[in-house]
Amino acid sequence: MTDHFATITAAFASAILSQNLRPIRLRWGPQEQRFEQSLLLQRVDIQETLLEGMQVQLTCVSTDPDLPLHTLLGQPLGVEMVTDRGRLHHTNGLITDACAGHADGALRVYQLTMRDALSIMEGRVNTRIFRRLSVPSILEILLSEWRQRSSTLAAAFKFDLDGLDDTRYPAREISHQFNESDAHFIRRLCRREGIAWYVASGQQADETAIATHADIPIHTLVFCDQPALLPRAAAGTVRYHRDGATEERDAISAWSRQRSLVPGSVWRRSWDYKAVRAEEASSHSIVDQGDAGYKLANILRDGLIEAPHAADSQNDHLRLADTRMLAHEARSESFDASGTVRDLAVGHWFLLDGHPDMRGQKPAQREFLVTSLQQQAENNFPTVLQDAIRRLAPASPWKNLAHSAADLRYRNQLTCRRRTAPLAPHYDPRLHLPPVHPITALVVGPSKEEVYCDELGRIKVQLQGLHPEDHAHAQGAGASGHEQDSAFVRVSSAWAGAGYGHDAVPRVGMEVLIDFLGGDPDKMFVAGVLHNGINLPARFSHSGSLPGNRFLSGIKTKEIGGARYNQLRLDDSPGQISTQLASEHQHSQLNLGYLTEPRHGGRGEDRGEGLEARTDGHGVMRAAKGVMITAQSQDRGRGRMLERAALLETLDNLQELAQRLSHDAARHHAEATDVAQLERIRAQLRAWDAGDVANGAVRAETPMVAVDAPAGVSITSQDTMVLGAAQHIDLVSRANTQLSAGRRLLMRAGEMLSAFAAKHMKLISGKGSIKIQAHEEHIDLSAARRILLEASEEIILQAPKISIRSRETTEVAGGGSFSRWNASAIEHGTSGEWRQQAAMHHVLGPANCPPPDIPPPPTYEELQQSSSLMVRLRSHARDGRLLAHQPYTLFKQGEQIAVGVTDAAGQLRIKDHQPGDDSYSVRLSNGYHFDLPVQEELGDLDHQLAASGYRSAETDSESRLRHAGA
Repeated sequence: MTDHFATITAAFASAILSQNLRPIRLRWGPQEQRFEQSLLLQRVDIQETLLEGMQVQLTCVSTDPDLPLHTLLGQPLGVEMVTDRGRLHHTNGLITDACAGHADGALRVYQLTMRDALSIMEGRVNTRIFRRLSVPSILEILLSEWRQRSSTLAAAFKFDLDGLDDTRYPAREISHQFNESDAHFIRRLCRREGIAWYVASGQQADETAIATHADIPIHTLVFCDQPALLPRAAAGTVRYHRDGATEERDAISAWSRQRSLVPGSVWRRSWDYKAVRAEEASSHSIVDQGDAGYKLANILRDGLIEAPHAADSQNDHLRLADTRMLAHEARSESFDASGTVRDLAVGHWFLLDGHPDMRGQKPAQREFLVTSLQQQAENNFPTVLQDAIRRLAPASPWKNLAHSAADLRYRNQLTCRRRTAPLAPHYDPRLHLPPVHPITALVVGPSKEEVYCDELGRIKVQLQGLHPEDHAHAQGAGASGHEQDSAFVRVSSAWAGAGYGHDAVPRVGMEVLIDFLGGDPDKMFVAGVLHNGINLPARFSHSGSLPGNRFLSGIKTKEIGGARYNQLRLDDSPGQISTQLASEHQHSQLNLGYLTEPRHGGRGEDRGEGLEARTDGHGVMRAAKGVMITAQSQDRGRGRMLERAALLETLDNLQELAQRLSHDAARHHAEATDVAQLERIRAQLRAWDAGDVANGAVRAETPMVAVDAPAGVSITSQDTMVLGAAQHIDLVSRANTQLSAGRRLLMRAGEMLSAFAAKHMKLISGKGSIKIQAHEEHIDLSAARRILLEASEEIILQAPKISIRSRETTEVAGGGSFSRWNASAIEHGTSGEWRQQAAMHHVLGPANCPPPDIPPPPTYEELQQSSSLMVRLRSHARDGRLLAHQPYTLFKQGEQIAVGVTDAAGQLRIKDHQPGDDSYSVRLSNGYHFDLPVQEELGDLDHQLAASGYRSAETDSESRLRHAGA
């Protein structure tokens, strides 16, 4: 056993010494001295794929059974493979896994896994924001940060963006890496934009790296969007030769072609909320899929409705649709091959020569791009060492080692496509977008701005939890707490119309809930606003808090730059519901329902029930079509808004009363009341809400104010009250209208003051004097019966001329003495002394004073011209007392046609008399009744006497004649 161990150890030492001469070897860079004497490479399995990356499995042996595995992790490592031309083919990467396998006392098997930097960055999960950057710019920032933050990557990794046409890629307003690895984010961006990538080995890093780590194995992440820019493989022209034949050069021994049916068109739609339309982009395949394939592909449409504003412009949208189509076309044809060519590489093209199917084809038709390459290779060790390794294989859990072929030295399998085929990777947002979920953010804006938005009401937000160092490249934009942290973000609303809706722009500092349209992290929108430990729920009226005031709900705002509020508060407290619309400016409020003081802990002092509108400022109720104030009940708010039956009924009664009193006043020459305006107001109120204007209804736009109360109206002022109208003021009451003044009652009329009482009128001064004056005209006092002048001290009649006249008797009496004057005599009487004093006395013959003048009646011609009749009323015929100033009612054929008062001569005029109207009658207010028959021509003497008022006894015309004294 000791000899066996010694033999194996010696064989291992010999192999180590000759390692640089072996067909596959390891390069450790700065750790060469440390690891090249410890690990001997036995087998390598390499898997490289375009659009994915690289993974290498290395099987090594060592005589050190306790090799520290952690010292291997992160080490740059290169695999060198000697080609058929004696050149070296490099595969470089970084060790990510190290496993210690079975040991037999002499050897231990180790397996190492090597990956590229992009694959390694699957382990770096992050969330960050990129503002106004194109995808190439984002790639440069991310990859540069890797190299800046890791000395290992700085030494062993580089990237190449020279294969990208920057003009094709617009700067996106926002690109959002959302809880995804850097690798996934990069792949997602590249897939969306149509950018291909692969890992190239053997290229040097920057000049600094060359000077410092000249022998460090370097790999490069290469990005490209144009197939023509991809490099040619070191193999150059590769011959096809069947397996088993003897060849001096490496060759491809198996070659097969595949065709796949792909969709015939791509269709994309994306909502453009600014233009308010769905932007459409489409692309159609130009791949020849055969007649039947073409007909089938025509119905295979790759159609997706993408997230809103999926592209920067319509041209960009068309470019992306073309990119999706190119990805389908890229997989419509592929080639699988296998062989022994050791200097092929993914992302490189070669020229295939010697295949019988390609005889006569031009070189351009035989150029193929390697898209996937799987390589397996083994070193050939001495038998004793090789047998020891194979014995350890079944005890190790690695299938590659367990099933390795005894005769394996090198072989590969590759997938190719034509060099001219598109590079565009497949992209499907359903597959490649990261899982998203609602997150929180804070609203941000410029300093000293509480509300910041654009014309669409969009806001800026700062996602919480982002690392400031990730945003240092943009001077902190993304994590600064200012408006540059995001693009403008739309805000969800319960209602959004053209110039109307339910809008409340979230304010700076508010916490909002962010969600994503179409599941795209770049398409953020505000789904809601959240309270937090600083932004507590609304304290309505600055009072109370939750849970005490949990029955209150509504909207409360805050004054910009202040602390005052506007609020709509809904109180659903059991049995005490109420609503308040309030502004703290001038403490203006509209309170409805069960009114209380602001609640604290759910309680508030009662203030009343009903409706209250109050303010410390001015209050105005303005309605262009009218205002109605009523205390009439309306059961539970049912019925018409302008229900006013009680008001109209009262107005009808008042209008009827005013009309009746107007007729009475006119009969008594007290001027008829102008009730036309009252009637107009009544008609307007009746048709206030009439809608049928076409059928003659009064137009409803009648700006009036109506006040109605079943139990009374009280209007008071602690100072002055002005009641006025530009036209009429009508005061009407069915019972009493009472005016009381604590000091003076002054009535002024620009033309006339007329007062009428149907029964009695009193004018009494309790203490002071009563003065009645007519400064330019007469004062007429008349009564149907008597005029009584009475004074406790003295009655003085004073004028330049005083005339006392009576048609019958004038009597002056005082202290028992009297003087009576009439047509027959003058009689003086006294029980005392008669004393006359005069300078002279003259006794002359008879004389008299004529009675009061009576105006002559109108002439017959005047009456005829005006179609009128004139009637003079006396108490009896000829010498009867004139019935002057008597209220009368005139009837024609039993129907009332006029009312009035007889003049000073007892006359009344019948207007508009027509021939054939032969029956009038008059009724006086004292009960007298006169029939007035009308004759078209004079009759005999008896008729004339009868018409003059002379009476006869039992229709005896002779007695009428005797009565007349004829």
